[in-house]
Amino acid sequence: MPSLGSISTTCAPEATEEVQAFAKALKLLIHHVRPGDTMAQKAKALHVSPPLLSHWLNGRRLPRTAVIEEMSGLAAEGVPDGGDAAALAREFAALKPLLQAARKSTCRRCAGRCTCDEAGGERDRRNSFCNTSADKGDRRNSTAPMNPNLPAHLAAMAEADRVAHLLDLGAALSEGDIGIYADILARAGMKTEMEVLIRSAKSAGRDSTEIAITLGGLR
Repeated sequence: MPSLGSISTTCAPEATEEVQAFAKALKLLIHHVRPGDTMAQKAKALHVSPPLLSHWLNGRRLPRTAVIEEMSGLAAEGVPDGGDAAALAREFAALKPLLQAARKSTCRRCAGRCTCDEAGGERDRRNSFCNTSADKGDRRNSTAPMNPNLPAHLAAMAEADRVAHLLDLGAALSEGDIGIYADILARAGMKTEMEVLIRSAKSAGRDSTEIAITLGGLR
């Protein structure tokens, strides 16, 4: 993951053309959101974690439409006297059709319409993994539907992709969801994958005690 002090000029390799188009457009506009702030400060203003903002900018996650509106509002606050606030608002509004196209695009890992997250819907999908969206807020106690097919999904991946996927999950999921997925992996005999997921979650600042409580409650 690139440093949050700068923005990578490339997108995640699995990102579709539509997702890449959205991410590139977002990168051009993110500087207008709280101009002068670091990426970490911008993320805080949007009520999301810095890793999640980085995922949006690099085509690994997709935000909800409401997040675009919130960005536009923050950008409007930073327009200097004499600046064209209306033109900037139109630029942010132009992100919405790109976002919709990105959501409808096919997932390269699934080789068809994305089946990585069968739950779908307009919710805070920090707890999903492929071509998915994320709302504002740090929903660490999310109870979103799980994907019981995660072990099979991982088994079909090359080792490098599997590790990268688990690292992404660990950075995006809530503590409760990490615990549930850890249990799913453990029951499938994928102890190594479970450990990678938990280590990633801890590195992303998740509360290991909450993860352990969730995991223990499922045993």
